[in-house]
Amino acid sequence: MSALDRVLVSAAVAISPAAHRETRREQWLADVQGADELDLSPTALAFGAFTTALFHRRAVRRTTWGTTMTAAPTGDRPEPHRIRTVPVLVAVAVISVLASGAWLVLQPNGGYEALADRVLSILGLQVLAVGVPSIAIALAALVLPTSRRRRRIGASTVLAAGAVAIAAPYSSVVLVPTLGLVPLFLALAGWFIAARVPAWTWVFATLPVLYAFLDGSGALYTLVPQRWTPFLVGAPYLVLVLAGFLASRFSTGRTAEFGAHGGTLVDKSA
Repeated sequence: MSALDRVLVSAAVAISPAAHRETRREQWLADVQGADELDLSPTALAFGAFTTALFHRRAVRRTTWGTTMTAAPTGDRPEPHRIRTVPVLVAVAVISVLASGAWLVLQPNGGYEALADRVLSILGLQVLAVGVPSIAIALAALVLPTSRRRRRIGASTVLAAGAVAIAAPYSSVVLVPTLGLVPLFLALAGWFIAARVPAWTWVFATLPVLYAFLDGSGALYTLVPQRWTPFLVGAPYLVLVLAGFLASRFSTGRTAEFGAHGGTLVDKSA
């Protein structure tokens, strides 16, 4: 069990109803510690415990949480209290990217801001457009129903891509437009590895390239009203999420095997 898993379980226990904390702590820690034996992601189970405690504090019936992180078993209808971690994390990434456009809209007009304002503006943009999405997608990669090696390689690659995207503007290397695609390809490759997508789905990696050509042509700025153009700063990352989503629809990960263990991982205290 990693430090992140312990933090998630501890937070889940802390926000649970007082009457159920001891039972939940014992059960959730045992389930997370035994996840490897079932070839499940400990982080997925820990995050499932957290979302269960966060969103279903007052649920009066038993709450399934062990398989809430990815997909339901084939042919089964999702249960009322099932929280799917990967869509939640992807939604966090998308919302953060959209918020980066709103952040730019709120910044002072160019030439009137102080140095501190410019620094804050840049840092806020990087955190919203790159930092938060990178962490969210890396966590999503860690809870995919594939092998631990694939999950770790994929998550590490996504985080590396985020670091490259943040550091690139400060690099002494002369940047050319095509180099801006490197972090996008790196992040997409990390997701494809973690999701174990078929080789042919790598064709979706061309979507960021197509967007780059569209953006370079200036056509987007003629189609989008001027007041909304700040939101275009996050458009490449939204295209990246779209490419990853489309490829994931054809994932060869073991979703059925992952869902098969749902019967044993339930919260018996609620």
